[in-house]
Amino acid sequence: MRKHFKTVIEKFTQAWSACMICMVQGDLTVLTMSHAFTASKTGILTGLAYMLTVKGNGEPRSQWVAAWVTGVLTMVSDIVVHPSHFGEQWVEAFCTGIGAAALCYIWERKTK
Repeated sequence: MRKHFKTVIEKFTQAWSACMICMVQGDLTVLTMSHAFTASKTGILTGLAYMLTVKGNGEPRSQWVAAWVTGVLTMVSDIVVHPSHFGEQWVEAFCTGIGAAALCYIWERKTK
């Protein structure tokens, strides 16, 4: 149970961070509590979806697979949670997914 909680927190943090940066298009001076709340919804959804995804299959052995799964789940979560702040509906979500995947890959490299 403790391992699953740790996984949810890690994925929440990766998705939350990427979502915060993408929502303000990199301008961190305009961050608000509303942005943090919206990013929290994306993070929670990503963390729970990741836990459910890997619970039956086990944690991915490859850092690339873990990053890919995190990125895809973050993108889907972002699409579900809020409308895009730039471009088509999927553009911001795609950027958020790429950011979360990059953070996941970096995290996996540091902890292995």
